[in-house]
Amino acid sequence: MSDISILLVGDTDRSEFRQARASLDALGRVSSVPDAESAAAALAAGEVGPELIVVAQAFPNQFSEEAIDRLRRLAPLGRVLGLMGSWCEGEMRTGKPWPAAIRIYWHQWLPRCNRELRRMRRGECSAWGLPITATEEERLLLVADEPPPKRQGLVAIHARPFEMEDWLSAACRSRGLATVWLRPPHPARVEGATAAIFDGSDLRGGELEELKHLCGTLRPAPVIALLDFPRIEDYHRALNAGAAVVVSKPLHVDDLFWQLDRVLRT
Repeated sequence: MSDISILLVGDTDRSEFRQARASLDALGRVSSVPDAESAAAALAAGEVGPELIVVAQAFPNQFSEEAIDRLRRLAPLGRVLGLMGSWCEGEMRTGKPWPAAIRIYWHQWLPRCNRELRRMRRGECSAWGLPITATEEERLLLVADEPPPKRQGLVAIHARPFEMEDWLSAACRSRGLATVWLRPPHPARVEGATAAIFDGSDLRGGELEELKHLCGTLRPAPVIALLDFPRIEDYHRALNAGAAVVVSKPLHVDDLFWQLDRVLRT
């Protein structure tokens, strides 16, 4: 497998970007610069010839559309990826997102980066390698073409709405996993769970205590916390409560099971 040449632009010392930086270092040859001006200078001087240009944007309009277009002109064969921080979640509604760029929020990054960069390194078709006119639906369809791997074990699902439990249970069963519904506020006691999925929102209104109780009850089985558009402080609150990992909602089911595989290996 060959390494991918990556130009990483932005302040990756921010806590929400540190995991992304580590994953890129593990899977590619990374050149890091702090801002768009430095990136343009490096490209113009021929110091880097990246296959991927990852722009870590901490807040809306930190990098202008004009700055991104300049990077594209200087590296026409490079694909621009937006690594978006917590404060960029409303940009699609009220801001001006960059056109023809793939947007990935910091809490979605690990499974997608690992999946797509490994494909690229093997010379396989990647969703990140589709034409820039490809829609999110088309990128999802490419991923959906792969048959899901089968697993074994029991997953406890802590969820209030039946619809959410039913969807998560169906996803688990499609991969060979058995499930049991732990319906709050008085979930049944379960033994022998391989892992658990906690369907939450923002860890308010008693959710944090429910998460702590679930993690304590099922220990050492890892608990995956599903939260609505988590910010970095929500991520740390969930980990401090005992969760093994946080997955954002709305979610891609492949991201969920990538995280499940990761925590079961550790």
